[in-house]
Amino acid sequence: MSNGDHSGTNTPSREQGSGMERHAPTKQPPRESKLFSLPRIVTTLAVIVLIVLVGRWIWPSGSTAPSLQRTARTYDAHAPTSGYSGHATNTHLLSPDWASGIETAWRLPLNAGDKNATVFLYAEGSTLYVTFQSILGSSKAFTAQAYDLSGTEPRLLWDEKKQKPPHIDTSAFVVTDTDIVFNSIIIHKATGRLSHTPWEDMKPVALADGVLVACDEDVTCDGWERGSSGWEQKWTSRTAQHSFTSLNRDRITYLDSRVITNGETTRVLLPINTDQHPAQLIDPLTGVVTNLEDPASYNSEEPRNLLLAHDGIVAYDAFTALTFDAGGFLVGVQPASTGGRMTTDDGTLPSIADIQAFFSGSAPTWATATVKTVNGAKGEQCPFLTVTPTGGGPSRAVCPNDNNLNHTYVAYSSSDIRVSPGADVVFAEFNTLQRHNEDVFVDTRNGSSYVSEELNAAKNITWVFDDLVVGVIDNTIVAFTPHSS
Repeated sequence: MSNGDHSGTNTPSREQGSGMERHAPTKQPPRESKLFSLPRIVTTLAVIVLIVLVGRWIWPSGSTAPSLQRTARTYDAHAPTSGYSGHATNTHLLSPDWASGIETAWRLPLNAGDKNATVFLYAEGSTLYVTFQSILGSSKAFTAQAYDLSGTEPRLLWDEKKQKPPHIDTSAFVVTDTDIVFNSIIIHKATGRLSHTPWEDMKPVALADGVLVACDEDVTCDGWERGSSGWEQKWTSRTAQHSFTSLNRDRITYLDSRVITNGETTRVLLPINTDQHPAQLIDPLTGVVTNLEDPASYNSEEPRNLLLAHDGIVAYDAFTALTFDAGGFLVGVQPASTGGRMTTDDGTLPSIADIQAFFSGSAPTWATATVKTVNGAKGEQCPFLTVTPTGGGPSRAVCPNDNNLNHTYVAYSSSDIRVSPGADVVFAEFNTLQRHNEDVFVDTRNGSSYVSEELNAAKNITWVFDDLVVGVIDNTIVAFTPHSS
């Protein structure tokens, strides 16, 4: 355990002495008793304090409340770190070791001269890809790096810089077998080599059938194919108005790729503003656009939500779910009922048949557990969430011990929910009236809960392994791991 985990309560060492050493008795001359003399008062107080401290050390609380040494309520950017000694595997499940508490594994400063750098993180296997853009005086630079995170400390694999680069938008990107693709820069994952794209004013959307689909902020999309002499434009298409906001707000399926295929037909879900127009698919080979619903009968005031499957799309509202196959053809209509259920993010996409079964009340076969919000507006009333494992087993109540948290949960919402096998440990990010983005680990077997103010301060939270999560604070990448790792 690192020294930075202690809350400030110290027990005197044997070298310092406890104040209760025993000595051979010696005869003292009789003296007048003064019950309330200053020396006696000081001595009595000292003994009381010592008994309390020793008692806490010898007889820890028998309750399920976690030790404060495992919960960092405040943080110091220079506090000692523990290093990483975990399993370096990513199954998209939560490691049961998080039931032991949270440690800061390491800190990696990026650019000491710039605390406002725009940092991008992407984890693949044991490699963390990092980019940051910084402005120092009149100089602008773009840096791309890769680190191996499987060891105790991060190991730099490569470091590439480009001075005076074009505008680089890292909010939308596509990852291929060999590259990470942004609007104006392509990063070769093995070497870090930086190259320019021919679609600088567009954002990459998806790579399908060897064609990269890129769209602008308006109504145009292009298809690009890489040949022996570089990228060549295959087609350009006009679409509905674009919006690059996430589709994950329902927390039922989690968007990882916009590519939809049934093995024979492949389409790309376009980033359409569905407040104005129904969703659209595009053929990556030809650029032909398909509407999922009839624009003439589409109600823009109550647009349907979209759930992406690996072989189709489900569009639903409070009453009806419409299922479309990979070609955009309507193949099913059914009542829509989620029952307030969410799913855990396990890094997998369902089939359209899986989603249809979920709307009929079945468990989400693509996720480890089903999550329901409970008492969302009732303050301290527990539980906050219930988690039901898909593979069977009892539902788990998520009810963090209040004594280990900084505030009560009033009118909260939760997101990014992850669970360990059997849902013994649950991670959730809470937003409340008091603050946003409070990350909490809860042992559902006894209610022990752990928070880290350093983790709460981090942005761009990225899971690398089941027992390692990283984020950005100012110009520093900070990694967190279970206390027992």
